Amino acid sequence: MSIKPNSLRFPILLCLFFLHLMLFSQIRIVSPYSRFGIGDLTDNNNAWNLSMGQLGIGLRSPSHVNYANPASYSALDSLSFVFEGGFTGEFVNLSSDVQNVNRNYASLGYLHFGMPVNRWWKTALGLVPFSDVGYNVANYEKYPNSGTVARLYSGTGGISRLYWGNSFRFLNHFSVGLNISYLFGSMDRQATVLFPDSVYAMNFKEVYHVTMKDLYYSFGAQYRTQVKNDIFVTLGAVYSPTLSMASKTDVFASTFLMNSTGVESPRDTLAIASGYKGRIIIPMMIGGGLSFEKTDKWLIGVDYKWQNWEKFRAFDQSDSLVNSWQISAGGEITPNIDSYNNFLARMHYRLGFTYGKTYLHLHNQDLDEYAITFGLGIPLRGMKTMLNLGGQYGVRGTTSDHLIRESYFKIVVGFSIYERWFVKRKYF
Repeated sequence: MSIKPNSLRFPILLCLFFLHLMLFSQIRIVSPYSRFGIGDLTDNNNAWNLSMGQLGIGLRSPSHVNYANPASYSALDSLSFVFEGGFTGEFVNLSSDVQNVNRNYASLGYLHFGMPVNRWWKTALGLVPFSDVGYNVANYEKYPNSGTVARLYSGTGGISRLYWGNSFRFLNHFSVGLNISYLFGSMDRQATVLFPDSVYAMNFKEVYHVTMKDLYYSFGAQYRTQVKNDIFVTLGAVYSPTLSMASKTDVFASTFLMNSTGVESPRDTLAIASGYKGRIIIPMMIGGGLSFEKTDKWLIGVDYKWQNWEKFRAFDQSDSLVNSWQISAGGEITPNIDSYNNFLARMHYRLGFTYGKTYLHLHNQDLDEYAITFGLGIPLRGMKTMLNLGGQYGVRGTTSDHLIRESYFKIVVGFSIYERWFVKRKYF
């Protein structure tokens, strides 16, 4: 066997460059709801998965690294190497009963490698965001004695996920897998109380800086069989046990005066703590998925996930979270993958839908989220590489009871590089 290093040089160097950027840059988001829990959960935003309603538990592909279910890695070709990467952009509209604001951001989305170890053992490596924090919220109230009171809340940061996955196939139909993930990151949160009507009133500020890191395990299983007429059915399941993640926090609370130009003048330090150790509890998650597929023709599937967020704790404090669930449905169709005279017939057309209850329960209301998704897989001529475009339009929350309705349009631009890695050479 021999390896063709020249064909892999460009994607590997490109990957290392992206990896450097992701490790040393903050992923930006704009969501007031990322104030709660560990932020806005951002798992499974690959262009391929996202454009089909975030399906993944019951999906398998030789040309995509589907980290939503580690058992799916067994579908990778035993002679090939798969590399995937992508960018994410999002346009957000935040509306309440008093104002309407538009925001947008862009960031690197994901990196994945997939490769064979042997015929029955496949492995994968990747870096993806796990959660993001990004908000800046203000609340103003008027009181007879003190005048206007402004409460300001802001936060940045998030958790990243570096994972190593392995999948093992048994009896040609059954596969099991394991993702060993290293979760790491930091979050900065600040709460400020201001009295803008008086330059003599004592204002208050509380700042938290939290860092966390730990190992996180996800297990998966898939059963795939042929039913008839080249139609395959895949049944999948995933499970992630509860994680008690090692964390540290720095706390600083103080009072200050503010003059008419907005310049702060510190007064008293109320609390200060550095390196206080604690735990953040990420609760158990289970899920199941089912898909039907005619190879290189069409694919349809459905997923369901449930997570026990009532057990969430951060430094022994709960955040009034509730259990979440999500159902996803979607599919893909390829008119004629072998039609080299008709480019549109060789493209992959994708559509999906997702609906669920988030872990947020505010003002006696559960916050639901729903979205429609769509996308294209564009094969590049003369290459085993595909450009993947995904879009998602979704709504979370409501404007009733002084809450915020978050409407967003997300765009994901990704690519899948499929390389023949191990090739037997014959010499004459």
